[in-house]
Amino acid sequence: MKHRPKHVVEYVLLRAVCGLIARLPYRPALALAWGLAHLAFSVFRWRRREAIRRIRQVFGESLSPRQVRRIAWHSLRNTAFNLAEMIYMGGARPRTLPGLDGLETSIGRFRSYVSAHPGRGGICACPHTGNWELAGLAAPAGGIDLFTITGLQKNPLVNAYLQRLRHAPGLELLPRGTPNLLRRVLANLRAGKFLAIMPDLRSRQAGVPVRFLGAEANLYPGTAQFARQANIPIFLAVMKRHGWTRHTLDLHGPFEPDPALPKDDDIRRLTQTVMDILDTEIRRDPAQWFWYNKRWILDPPDA
Repeated sequence: MKHRPKHVVEYVLLRAVCGLIARLPYRPALALAWGLAHLAFSVFRWRRREAIRRIRQVFGESLSPRQVRRIAWHSLRNTAFNLAEMIYMGGARPRTLPGLDGLETSIGRFRSYVSAHPGRGGICACPHTGNWELAGLAAPAGGIDLFTITGLQKNPLVNAYLQRLRHAPGLELLPRGTPNLLRRVLANLRAGKFLAIMPDLRSRQAGVPVRFLGAEANLYPGTAQFARQANIPIFLAVMKRHGWTRHTLDLHGPFEPDPALPKDDDIRRLTQTVMDILDTEIRRDPAQWFWYNKRWILDPPDA
């Protein structure tokens, strides 16, 4: 297959940067990511004003300007660390990160659920906290049969490479736009697999309205809708970063659908349950969350 010259150049540059990070020891790789994040935040001020506006919208005047700026900086720094760790762990020389505290305990809860409910799947809701990518890597490593729905990059070379980096070997990927996608997702869930999905994404069209961070958020219904249709529970997996290198996973749930409720009411109830816990976690440590998403979660649906 022939590729556009622009795609080839982007791919070569990406592989060069990733190759440098992959060859560094773990802490120097994070130090390089820290430097790049510092340039983006302090020199180029990449989306800094927007992130600060969002933090101020949620917390009002309860935080000082210095505290707000610190939250914004740590959020961006952590994202740079996430990318460096994704590169460090992926590629031809897969490695394991140190400092994955508590992951085994949470994965053990998944295993206990699978043992107690053979053949029954579940939803693993992984919000944008800590290094959220690790939640999708830890579950397959713990023997959990996981799959996910992925977006597609415009550059097919970059898309294929990033998918190899981001996901554990053997993890089933269902790209958006796959024929009969809904049917395949439900078939997997009814076969006992777990769907990894991000619950904290704003829907452009009218979705599920819930209270979140002191306002109304319009979210995709998929997390609760799949749980309802397949009659399976939702687990909320909240990753956290402590300092530079330590990671923990707080697992909440299971949250079961209620067949006695009307479908729309149950979807809203499940979505609100998940987002209430995430709201509490964000308020407890705001720097753990990703404040730089292109679509602000509290913006109203598009007209």
